[in-house]
Amino acid sequence: MMKIWKNNQSKNIALIITAAGSSTRFGNNIKKEYLPIVENDISKGTILGKALETFLEINLFSTVVITIPENQQKEAEKALSFLPLGKSLVDGQLSKIKFAFCSGGSTRQASVFEGLKCIEKLSKANLPDAVLIHDGARPFVSKKIIEEAINSLEKSGAAVTGVPAVDTQKQVDETGKITAHLQRSKIYAVQTPQAFQFVPLLEAHKKASADGKTYTDDTEIWGEYCGDVYISYGENTNRKITYKEDLISGSSR
Repeated sequence: MMKIWKNNQSKNIALIITAAGSSTRFGNNIKKEYLPIVENDISKGTILGKALETFLEINLFSTVVITIPENQQKEAEKALSFLPLGKSLVDGQLSKIKFAFCSGGSTRQASVFEGLKCIEKLSKANLPDAVLIHDGARPFVSKKIIEEAINSLEKSGAAVTGVPAVDTQKQVDETGKITAHLQRSKIYAVQTPQAFQFVPLLEAHKKASADGKTYTDDTEIWGEYCGDVYISYGENTNRKITYKEDLISGSSR
């Protein structure tokens, strides 16, 4: 795989924030990414806004696409308006960044594919060198995580944020019987962002959309059609908000 980071050359990097899910496990009438984060009775913006803000502060991204459910652009815009950089992006004040909301699909795989195609349209002839894909429900991502994911691309063109497993892992069959005792030292819990060379990932998604298989994330698609993926630096605080308890415990940090 050709290395794309050489001698600190200028990087054309795109970002996809995935926020097209239904939030059914969260148990709330409002989509979880639009909910506020409150610390010590002070609003820190919304989950979606906070997830995006850290990426914008790094100031490395040429294109930003957020996948959302169909007909929810107004709600998504409101969720970003709580943070100055998010509002500036929606209002077009960050003129150097190409930005769009994109209707996602019925699965994460489909939503990312729609996001990649949207970036392709926005970029026209100047396609990005790389793309980072991040869950809109991970508001506690740090600058170090993002920077390390980008730097890790030099190894093979694909990297995924992860942390070593804390609990012992077992593989089971459909009856619940343990079929394999996995070595914890070799197990990682993966997070986002995931980072990839853009064009190979787009081509891989095109093939994956036609092969009839189901992929849980983009590293599987890359592994199927492109090559190896490496783990990059992660943090336990970079949790995904799935249940109400995750937001309560995460916002107190």
